[in-house]
Amino acid sequence: SKATEFDQYVQLLQPILSVENDITTIDQLLQSNNPTTRDNYLDIFQKANQILSKPIFNKVNFKKAFNAFADNIYYSDPDRANLYLGGGAIPKSTQTIAYLLRNDVLTNLEDMNAELQYLLRELEKNKNTAVGGESGLGLEDLYGFVKGAKQGMIKYLELVPPNELETARSMFKTQ
Repeated sequence: SKATEFDQYVQLLQPILSVENDITTIDQLLQSNNPTTRDNYLDIFQKANQILSKPIFNKVNFKKAFNAFADNIYYSDPDRANLYLGGGAIPKSTQTIAYLLRNDVLTNLEDMNAELQYLLRELEKNKNTAVGGESGLGLEDLYGFVKGAKQGMIKYLELVPPNELETARSMFKTQ
């Protein structure tokens, strides 16, 4: 029935919204705290690292969560959806765009994680390491990856039917 299909989409969006929420949290950590000391940066990087350590950010889990939604939403006919999952149908262009955006977000998150690991290593290796400024560790790459992940999520969620997205968001907020 139509209602259960709608509810299923709303459910399948929950892990995707949690990824969006985590990216926003990392962005806010980096932007809002106006870190000034090495310890401020260390604290922020550790918090961001903790977020990116969640199981959803494992490549396989990430793709599974996004595919569960994308594979289902574009085929309302279950036979066709199952055929596609079995490799027998050609994806619609919207679905292809969804996969490209998912991969873009994932790549930015993986690069962000690698950059965070590097920054944490550098800060822990040398207690006198400065961050930012002309002589300190550069943060442009990290900011760029966060921005790329955010923009990719925005574009991805623009593909979601508005009613499903709105319902999913209100359900996500109450969890």
